[in-house]
Amino acid sequence: MIALANRVCANFAAAEVARALAEHSTSQAEHATLTARAEHWESLVNEQWNALCGAIWATAPGGAQVERFLPVRPLTTGHVELRVHDTHARRLVVLLTGAQALAVGAHLTAYGAVSLDRSGQKLDPGLPHVKAAPPFPTEGTTWPPTTPGGADGPPAAQP
Repeated sequence: MIALANRVCANFAAAEVARALAEHSTSQAEHATLTARAEHWESLVNEQWNALCGAIWATAPGGAQVERFLPVRPLTTGHVELRVHDTHARRLVVLLTGAQALAVGAHLTAYGAVSLDRSGQKLDPGLPHVKAAPPFPTEGTTWPPTTPGGADGPPAAQP
């Protein structure tokens, strides 16, 4: 499923790039070619998206719930297990690499923050207070550094 999701993402990105290049094309022929490429990639995305959704529904037809105890478990191999169960109490394990787990976590955090913001809820009360950094001290420093009597050489030592 991860490979299929990666293909969907790669084809979506290719379609977006083709559309962006078409917007900056210098001729009508180039625009038509790039638009046709974008449409080709988008048709692949639609086919693969349907296949991905079908695979997910075949795996968990009634949806899945995250396990209550240790739903995310790091393994000694550097992989991460995500444990869920479906409506028939069948245990499902999603095995992710460390990088995939970080990406999933970052995306879920970002989507959660955007969703809360759009629904009018603010994250500020739940975040720890960050104290402002003190300003840099400016007493006793001069710029540009001076040398005694205007002589060449390294600047004089500051007290």
